[in-house]
Amino acid sequence: MAPRVARIEFDGGVVCERCVVADSFRLRLRGLLGRRDVGSDEGLLLVGSPSIHTTFMRFPIDVVFLDRELGVIAVREGLKPWRVAGRRKAKHILELRSGEAARRSVGAGARLRLIEPASAPVAATSRSNGDGAIRVLVGASDRRFLRVASFLLGRNGFAVSGATRFADVMDAVESGRTDVVVLDASGPERWTVRAAAVLGHNDVAVAVLVVADDVEGSPGALPKWGSFDRLVDAIHRAHACLEPEVMPA
Repeated sequence: MAPRVARIEFDGGVVCERCVVADSFRLRLRGLLGRRDVGSDEGLLLVGSPSIHTTFMRFPIDVVFLDRELGVIAVREGLKPWRVAGRRKAKHILELRSGEAARRSVGAGARLRLIEPASAPVAATSRSNGDGAIRVLVGASDRRFLRVASFLLGRNGFAVSGATRFADVMDAVESGRTDVVVLDASGPERWTVRAAAVLGHNDVAVAVLVVADDVEGSPGALPKWGSFDRLVDAIHRAHACLEPEVMPA
């Protein structure tokens, strides 16, 4: 089901022309993760959230803390990635593009209004994982990385599955259920390194990428943490190499 999209106004004018109303746990959890930017007319209203974090985000945002009646308690401008912010008595949070709060003169004491016309345009917030999506298998013993990577890769349009054992990776590859395998070579358990070696020395129709905490100790590996843009791009490039060459007629 498509999320609700509303227009937010106050006595001083328009705050946000197209604001996604995140009124479910799923939408609040997803937030703006995976986005490369947010438009000047876009926003995200986190219903029932007194605080936020910007872990894994790629750009700063303005954060408007609201009371139960959408009154502005405070504004935190230009909150950078990898930060946590909250305000006492806040019940909801509005996220805007950095600089928009000042540009639209939104400050403490303002009373916002949520307007939802029946014809409000719905903005897409995620890409489809239906037919045609690149199938990515993430193999890792680190379950936290497995959860985060699966979530963010899914947000980028991939059909993602996970594996925590060598046998599960081999089974997925042999049964043709994956296009690209991403293996985490960090940690004391070395089955992922073994899987990378086996897949790299066999004629299998999958691409294999390795991530690691210590990229210097793992030649060819991508950084495990940080921005996922590099991993996303690497998956697309690896998958493109699997595509059969089309011969001219």
